[in-house]
Amino acid sequence: MEIVQTAQRAPRIWAISDGLAGNAVQARALADAVARRTGATVEERLAQPRKPYDRLPAGLWAAFGAREGGWPFTGLADGGAGLARPWPDLVIGAGRRCAPAVAALRRLGGMPAVQIMDPGMRRAAFDLIVAPRHDRLSGDTVVETLGALNGLDDATLAAEADRWRPRLRHIPEPRVAVLVGGPSRSSDFTARGLQRLTDGLTRLAIEGAGLMVTPSRRTPRAAVDKLADALTGLGGWVWSGVGDNPYPGILGLADAVVVTADSVNMCSEAAASGKPLFVAPMGRVDAKIARFHGDLAACGAARPFDGEIALWRYAPLREADRVAERAAALLAPRDAAAWPATSEGLDGGGRN
Repeated sequence: MEIVQTAQRAPRIWAISDGLAGNAVQARALADAVARRTGATVEERLAQPRKPYDRLPAGLWAAFGAREGGWPFTGLADGGAGLARPWPDLVIGAGRRCAPAVAALRRLGGMPAVQIMDPGMRRAAFDLIVAPRHDRLSGDTVVETLGALNGLDDATLAAEADRWRPRLRHIPEPRVAVLVGGPSRSSDFTARGLQRLTDGLTRLAIEGAGLMVTPSRRTPRAAVDKLADALTGLGGWVWSGVGDNPYPGILGLADAVVVTADSVNMCSEAAASGKPLFVAPMGRVDAKIARFHGDLAACGAARPFDGEIALWRYAPLREADRVAERAAALLAPRDAAAWPATSEGLDGGGRN
């Protein structure tokens, strides 16, 4: 899609989250993808509920209406200062906790609003809702995605691989990136699952694969230590959590990727690389997560991890780009004559 723009001011997009890393990544990824199509600038903003309002369901927040300088902004940690005028031309929110603020901005400012993930409130309060297929939302304004949105592309992966290659040159090929999550409300992370993962990775290392392991914020310290004890002596590399984060550098360097089943975000990012993805079961996952893994397998991106790897190809999962076509169209009716011309409408948007 091409949006032709003719005058001086670039459209502005706010990427709003509640500060959770996974939500911030999704809001920014979609905002950047829209910016590439429209010449827009992107600003990241926070909408973090403060106590005791952080316990209120989104629908109850919305029930009290919206007033500039008042509710729901007064229920945020910064009193709404980060969402004050001048307002943008498009707001993109991610996460249920920021959905009431996104809806309030639309109501007060008249700009289109996109909400990523189930807002937990009236869907008519948004122009577009972007929800993973496994959530099973439906409606005219709902766009389904396979997994979570992210901003990974070939250029980013190549640049990060170049940055990390000198530090990981000792890792033999084939290189395997191992992305380790942790327990959550929707997934267990059991000792049995960790032992099975460790045994499988040990087998790979003995057979000559080069392992590059990175934990997440949810990974128990004992799990990191266990993996390091088992793999370091076999030539594997386990990030300690200190210093530069190697992710997505190891994704760029890897020939294949192993991800623990608890993390939809990490599995989605691994699938965005287009590299063989192996999902390691760690225990119980709820029905939605199980559906997600079934969808990944059905599209040819993922297979279960059993201590062996294979190489195959599939189209990288780039859902942010696909959804951006629909989101960018929301900008077209809003004072397009006030925006600057771009040669093709697909120039990269600015970042603030």
